[in-house]
Amino acid sequence: MNMIEDDVARLRQYIESRVVGGDDLRLPPEPKLGNALGMSRGRLRTVLKRLEDEGLIWRHVGKGTFIGPRQVKLDDDNWSSSISVDDLMDARLVLEPQLAAQAAVHATPADIAAMEQCLAEMAGGGPFVPWKRLDERLHRTVAEATHNVLLLLLYDTLRQQLRDNLDSRMAAVFGPITGPRHDTNAEHRLLVDAVRAHDPTGAEQLMRDHLRSVRTRLFGLR
Repeated sequence: MNMIEDDVARLRQYIESRVVGGDDLRLPPEPKLGNALGMSRGRLRTVLKRLEDEGLIWRHVGKGTFIGPRQVKLDDDNWSSSISVDDLMDARLVLEPQLAAQAAVHATPADIAAMEQCLAEMAGGGPFVPWKRLDERLHRTVAEATHNVLLLLLYDTLRQQLRDNLDSRMAAVFGPITGPRHDTNAEHRLLVDAVRAHDPTGAEQLMRDHLRSVRTRLFGLR
């Protein structure tokens, strides 16, 4: 047991030296790594598994072993397929109210004019697909109005998942011209008014209320 702990400690030290030295975060292939550490292939795999279980390294089949926690990739079907509708709506409730608050602080007249244009076109009714496109444009315009590229990237990642997972339900609920669509337009109006007034607290709460309302319309009380 002590020998295993010694080997684990030696690999940890090796990993730390690579991180401190700014080296590639991908570890060498097992034969080379085993030679560097003086371990047999079997012992090395045991030690690697131990550190993987601790989250210190992660392994990508066919690509190698990497230092740090497993990175989420947008094209990784393993995690993408595990996202539930509740996960998506919860993520919206965390992210988008904060985006609205930041938009209220940083929005320019051009940002607000773009939001107003969306509202004007949405108010005209018409088919669902153009209305949905305007709904998406309005929410993204709010994200753009933060003038924070990283926040916009987070929003776009979330929006892609929403598009992939909620389109059919959106069409069923918001497809008719009357009803929930008009209520949603009114909620958007209040939100844009708060952004124009540079009221971050109000914009944050109105976005949260709006998303909860949409969630109820789509799925009922949850």
